Amino acid sequence: MSATDSDAADAGGPRTRATARILVLDEAGAILLMKTHWGRRTLPARWLTPGGGIDPGEDAPAAAVRELFEETGHRVTALGEPVAFRRIDLPPAEEYQVREATYFVLRTPRFAVATDDWTESERGDIVDVRWFSPEELAASTDEFDTEDVRGILAALRP
Repeated sequence: MSATDSDAADAGGPRTRATARILVLDEAGAILLMKTHWGRRTLPARWLTPGGGIDPGEDAPAAAVRELFEETGHRVTALGEPVAFRRIDLPPAEEYQVREATYFVLRTPRFAVATDDWTESERGDIVDVRWFSPEELAASTDEFDTEDVRGILAALRP
């Protein structure tokens, strides 16, 4: 998860982090999620989509491809057009006040996540990685990120 921001705080707006996120779906419709701590660890760890910050000079599609590889070891050359955008208010104790997230979909055969390219921060931050079937996702009472992955997936279904 690379750090970057379009720091609007100097202009009087909230400090904003632009991110690219990937909805990784296997052939049965299960989604790959990562359980991570909040940056300042003020809240319980929660499940969210792979992805992270858009680096300076990088666009969202390139960041999504890079982040997918860094966080899962799965390499692709492109992900297609974005399927969703979320402007997410973050908890008060976090470094940023807002996350702007652009979402991409990758439909792929299920794979084992490789952690070889995780940063030191990711090794301390990511506490679990798993595939959730649609039924498991719907029934889970675990903590999920406010990105509303269930809502995004529901909007993608015909």
